[in-house]
Amino acid sequence: MKDTLKIFVDSDAFVALTVATDANHEKALSLLHSLGERSVVFLTSNYVFSESITVISMRSSHAAAVAFIENMQSPGNPFQIKRTDEVIEKEAIELFKIQTSKNTSFVDCSNMVFMKQLNLDAIFSFDDVYRKKGCILVENLLMVEKQAA
Repeated sequence: MKDTLKIFVDSDAFVALTVATDANHEKALSLLHSLGERSVVFLTSNYVFSESITVISMRSSHAAAVAFIENMQSPGNPFQIKRTDEVIEKEAIELFKIQTSKNTSFVDCSNMVFMKQLNLDAIFSFDDVYRKKGCILVENLLMVEKQAA
């Protein structure tokens, strides 16, 4: 078990944590609680931040999206927002071009590049595309650690 986990947070996790009617809301809260018992560095991207605002506004309300923005920008916020630079964007474009599934978004591709570039341990997401592309989902990481304990 690593001392500090480095976790990338995807839009679907932010939406699930924020929107009480989301199908993954309880699961997201449980996973976040389990992670909270550990030393964790949470990272996300400006693309994920933007996508999350839009989806929260659409699925909940504009007020909920504004509250999400304010929470993410507050001093005590545990989620670090990394800006996508030209190198990451270029690699994400190349990765997107070779996708065979219409369900893999450009933001998904940029997330996978961030995972690789920053050598992150897992992604907090419910999207199976990441597992299929070789990334470790938080849910699976916690399950493996629990079984090993």
